[in-house]
Formats: sequence, structure tokens, C-alpha cells
Amino acid sequence: MNVGKKSINSCSYPVLTNEKISQLIDWLESEKARMEKEKQTFVRVYVLELNHKRVRAKNFCYVDFRVRKDSLKYIERKYSPFVIRENKVFKVNYKMGTCVKCESITDFTLVFEEDPELDPAKEYVMETVPPVEIVNRQIMLLKDMLLGQHPVIKSILFGTYQPAPYRDVIETISPELNSFQKEATKKALGTRDFHLIMGPPGTGKTTIISDLCEKFAANGERVLLASWMNVAIDNALQAVLKRKKVDENRICRIGAGDFKVADEILPLTLTGRLIRSEMLRKKVVGSTLASAYKAVQEPDDLFDVVIVDEAGAATLPQTLLALVLGKKFILIGDHRQLPPVVADENCAEWIRESLFEKLWKMYPEMHSMLQEQYRMDPAIADIVSRTVYHDLGGIKTPESVGKRPCPFEEAKTTGFKNPFARRVVNKTPICWADSSGTMQWINFDSSHSAKNDREIENIGKLLELLVEYSGIDPKTIGVLSPFRYQVSTMVKALEIFIEKGVAVNTIHSFQGNEKDIIIISMVARHTKDSKIFEDIRLLNVAITRAKFKLIIVSDTSISEGKDKASIIMGMLYDSARKNGGYVAKDGLNPELNEEIRKDTHKERTIADAQQYITKERKKLGFYGKL
Repeated sequence: MNVGKKSINSCSYPVLTNEKISQLIDWLESEKARMEKEKQTFVRVYVLELNHKRVRAKNFCYVDFRVRKDSLKYIERKYSPFVIRENKVFKVNYKMGTCVKCESITDFTLVFEEDPELDPAKEYVMETVPPVEIVNRQIMLLKDMLLGQHPVIKSILFGTYQPAPYRDVIETISPELNSFQKEATKKALGTRDFHLIMGPPGTGKTTIISDLCEKFAANGERVLLASWMNVAIDNALQAVLKRKKVDENRICRIGAGDFKVADEILPLTLTGRLIRSEMLRKKVVGSTLASAYKAVQEPDDLFDVVIVDEAGAATLPQTLLALVLGKKFILIGDHRQLPPVVADENCAEWIRESLFEKLWKMYPEMHSMLQEQYRMDPAIADIVSRTVYHDLGGIKTPESVGKRPCPFEEAKTTGFKNPFARRVVNKTPICWADSSGTMQWINFDSSHSAKNDREIENIGKLLELLVEYSGIDPKTIGVLSPFRYQVSTMVKALEIFIEKGVAVNTIHSFQGNEKDIIIISMVARHTKDSKIFEDIRLLNVAITRAKFKLIIVSDTSISEGKDKASIIMGMLYDSARKNGGYVAKDGLNPELNEEIRKDTHKERTIADAQQYITKERKKLGFYGKL
């Protein structure tokens, strides 16, 4: 029986073909063209602070920058902005630096492996350095596959592969693992070709990875541990180090010169000649997918096993960069969370689908799922289980999670005259701050986003209650929204709280993170107001970031529809009403923020003018000056 072919009849034909590989190559070529345009963009910045750090024989230079005022228009504009975000590479004074911190639209930190020789008294031009070389490697790999290289992986992708039977596992499985983790570990250790592990939020993926690394290393096998997320690699390596069952001298991290690396992992980093001379003696090697090629110097140096974490959020070509470096592979991810980020909104839907999701559909006997979570309050986890994972058996929450001490249980509430204020700070796991306000769109050609000023004003009041009046640690709070326009406005309006440690970000950018308290600004009044709510994976990620308390800031109308997203919102609303977590419409009575309201009017005026100019140019059939 050919499992790959048989299973495609009911799963939208996820298998690849030579024609689809050619289409992937064409898509990547278009991505390169888009990146070339980024090279022409820049902003002017100046130095706030400069620090040098030496770890073993490696020097790092951390520089805090601020965008100059005359360049803010390129950052703040809502169409084709100059985007500064973590892990992006920029060039300043002819030296490459990677952004390692960006919690404000104006202030950020770059880390340089070479001293950029910056003068704090001068201003500098900062240019984007798009990852063209990485895309070129993906294109070359796909072309090699068309020419017949990597035949085993190709047959797996084409659905013509018959998986080998699992071997019997004689290794002792850690008694600390729950039954789902033990089963997943057994299959991963016993696979002869590949295995998939699905890990919903908080189910212990890092625990599984560290255990697998130990077992493979003990068997004399070399492991390449890769992910598109630097934090995922570093967390897993830290877990391996903490257990002290693999010799630290046999663990290393590569790619440190180009990407963010945790302080605890910096001593393990290898670069240049050290990579070539030391790699073969290492048992566990951590790397981003983009830098994984550095770990194999000769064709015969393949790793015994490749483990890819967060595989559900990486594109197929990105994942292949690591898989071709090993004899077998294990993908760990969750395709019910956000899919890979693809800049081209017009590309085919199958291109947006991760390799993890494709193989999950094609080879149902080659995967296992972790079904016991330890992060969320049971009330939050139950809603996610019943709406997102119900057809996969749901997720369970041990009693111990519900009994753990709440970090803000002793928060001050006695001085609150407003009864709604007490509802925000109490132990109720799900709250809903009913907010009026208008969803305001800003458009420019195909680029568009939305904001809701009244929700921002309510969030400002929530943070005032939580941080200033109740004394809750601001570093334990995250504020999220699905709309970039809303987030960029919140960054300005909530600056005083961001400086104290409150994280404000898009839902997409916050995947993989967690906070004790999560506040979500929905912006829309109805899920039908935006196509963004058609994919419930977005809501899944947003809701599951919260450990103890989830606060929804939205008009309750968003919970009244019949679609999947409305049903989830309805369950959150019902929980808040039943358990004393509902705050009546504008019950917190926040003050109007005249500054952001003036900005809104100005921004929309500029965007409308730009749209008018574009339309007139199209009528005239040219794109010169009017």
C-alpha cells in the first residue's frame, strides 16, 4: 500500500510534483525581486548607548539606536513602511548588525560581531540587508531535487514513499514524561526515516526535544537541532544543558554571528575555522534553518538525525535546508497555530502550507500528538480544546495546573471605587472589557490595516489598574492585536508602560512567547469585518499566550456570529459573564487620548491623498508626476 498516494484523496492533494517544485522556484525568484527593492530603503539613526561584551574568545558590540525625527515618516507610515523587527539584519557604517530588541517603533538594539566603530556624536544611515543568499540556497536545493538529487526526501514529498516499520525501542524512557510524551519519544527514537510530533501550546515540546537529544547522543548519534526561531533553538539547548546528561563540550551553537543568541548559549557558539575543525566531534548542534548548511562540511558528514522545532511555521523550502543534512528527521510543530509568514498575499495557498502540515495529512501513521498542557488556566485551555483541537482528541489539563499559586493573587484592590476595576485584577481567568469605538481602516493600494482608538484608551486604563494601582509586574503582561496599525498606535500611546516592561506586539510576532496576563485588542466589531478572522489559528495563538489571565478588549458584537471565530469569542464572553469577569461597555471610563485621535485623522488624510494620486496615475496610464 502506498500511504502517501492513498491519503491524498481526502486532503486537497498536498503532495508535490515536478511542476509544483518549478512553481516554488518561480515564487522564490519573485521573493528575491521584492527583496531587491528593500535594498533601496533606509532611515537615519543616532546612537543612544554602546556596550561591548566578550564571551570566551568572541567579541560582541551591542548598540542602542533611535530613529531620527526626519525619518519617522518611513517608520510610521502604514503602507510600505521601513520595518525594524527582531532578527532582521541591517547595515550601519558598512558593518552588519542584527536587531535583538525592538519594543518601540523608534528605539531598538543591534548586535554586531565586528566593532562598527560608531561615534555617539554622529548620525548614520541604516539600510536593510535582505536575506537574498538564503533564498538562493533554497532555489538551488529545489533545482537539485528536479535533477534527481535527494531521492528519499523527494519521494516522501511526492507521496511515493513507503515508510519503514518503527524499530523496537530498548532505551529507558524518562519517568518524568507523561503518557503522550512517552509515546511520542518512543516513536521518534524508533523511526528509521521520519516522524512528526504535534505539540499544542504548553504541552512540553522543549522537554521532548531535550530528552530526544540525550537519547540520540547516548546511542552515539549526532543531532542537528534546527528551527526558524532562534529562541526555540536556545531554549532547547538550555534544557539539554540543565539536565547535564550530555557533555557540554559535545554541544555547540552556530550562526551566532548573524542571529540573536541567548546569553547562556553564547559560550557554545562556533564560527569560521572553529566550525570546520570542531563540528564532527559535536553530538548536538543547534542552528537556524538558514545557517544549518554551515554544520556539514563534506557530503559524507550527514547528521544521524535532524530535529526541526516550530516546523509548522516554516515554509517548505526553509525546512528542506535542514532535512537534506540528515539521514532521518523529526518535525515538531503545530499546524493549528499560525502558518509560515509569506509576504506575497497572492501566492498559491499550497505554498503557504508548511511541510509539517503536508506530511501530517499524507502519512497519518507517522505522527503522534502531545495532549496534556501545563501553561494555561484550565478555563482557557478548555475553550481551545473544544474549538481548535476537538477533532484530534482535544487537550487535557492536569489538576496541578489549576492549583498552582497565582502570581498576582495578593494584588491590591481595596482602594478601587469602581467595581469593574476589581474584576480586572481578581483571579478570574477570562475577562472581557466591553468597548465601544469604530474600526478605522487605512489603505494604500493592496496594503491595508485597521485600528480602534477607543480600545487603545481602554487598554491604557487596564494597564493603569494592573501596574500602577495593583503593583503587578509589568514584565508579566503582554498586549496583542491582529492589526499592525493598532499595534503601531498602541506603541506610541502606551509608551510609559512599555518602558516599564509591558510587551506590545502583533499576534504573529508573539507566537512562541507567553505571559501571565495577556490583553487582546480585537479592533473589529464583527469577525466578518476582516478576512483576518477567517483563520482561527490566529485566535488560537492569541488566546494560548496567557498563563493565568486573558483579557479581551472588544465590542461584544464580535461574539454573536455563527462562524468559528465568533463561536470562540462567544465562549470567551460567556465565561467572563458567568465568572465575574465582564466589564460593562466603557465601565472603566477611560479618558480620551486626543493625541492619537489627531494622529488618526492626519494619517487617514495622507493615505486618502496617496490613494487618489495612485488612481489618477492609473487612469492616465503612467506613473510619473501628476
